[in-house]
Amino acid sequence: MIYKRLILYLIFFSIVFSQGPWFSGNLRDIEEISLKLNLKGLGDDIWKKKIYSFIKLRLLEHNLQIVESFMPKLVVDIHVLDSRVEAVSSYLVIFSIYGYSITEPNYYQSMADTTITKLLMTSKVFSHEIMGQTSSKNLYKDIEKSINKNVSIFLDQWYKDNPMKQF
Repeated sequence: MIYKRLILYLIFFSIVFSQGPWFSGNLRDIEEISLKLNLKGLGDDIWKKKIYSFIKLRLLEHNLQIVESFMPKLVVDIHVLDSRVEAVSSYLVIFSIYGYSITEPNYYQSMADTTITKLLMTSKVFSHEIMGQTSSKNLYKDIEKSINKNVSIFLDQWYKDNPMKQF
């Protein structure tokens, strides 16, 4: 009896005091982004160009410019296991935003020395992934739905971090 109450209290407090998304606030002041699309498991270059154009247009609709710079970079990884023999095919769609960062001790050291440090690292500032299974017949359509959902999740977070961009 006491163990049940203890477990209920732990569940209640973990829900009440749970941490928000780890990427909250990381997309602040991003106005330009580079885009890279990695497609593994399919050799369909025409469909890859279609997906690239779709993502680019969705970002441009929201005035998020696509540029040929290094950082920040949106990397879209699509992994496909298309099984024409079995009834089920699998896919994984990962959206990741990378940016430059610096460790806290190096930052404070550079502030004390009034020098700009060269010890920048590449860090993941946003990531969301969708894994799914479908038939080979519906594979492209379901991957496109997952990509669209990932773009929507990214844009929702981008607007939360940049609320003035809505106006």
